[in-house]
Amino acid sequence: MKNTLVDTDVLIDFSKRKDKILKKYFSKKDQWQLWVNPVIVAEWFNNRELCNTEKLEKAKVFINLFNCAEIGKEEGERAGALIRNNEINYLGDALIAATCLVKNASLITRNIKHYKNVKGLKLLG
Repeated sequence: MKNTLVDTDVLIDFSKRKDKILKKYFSKKDQWQLWVNPVIVAEWFNNRELCNTEKLEKAKVFINLFNCAEIGKEEGERAGALIRNNEINYLGDALIAATCLVKNASLITRNIKHYKNVKGLKLLG
């Protein structure tokens, strides 16, 4: 089974029925294990529309479909190196990329430009 982290942009598009990328991976659950990390969870829940209790509950149900990859010291060190070496610009993206690198997972994202300079990161679309 292949591990893959799902970036926030893909989650948002899927929730708005604008994206078919994630649907492809959901249909092959026997081949793919789908993950998020705390950064992705925070990005998912920062939507002001979630002040509505019903929408918040739906958002919780959806995010709970994914496993959560924890972030620790190793991911933090790796994220810092990615920024220091100009492979990535933003801390959130660096922590997402570092999670993939440390846990040997691919990343499903539409934001290829954010991650294209990260050596060894496997990008999926």
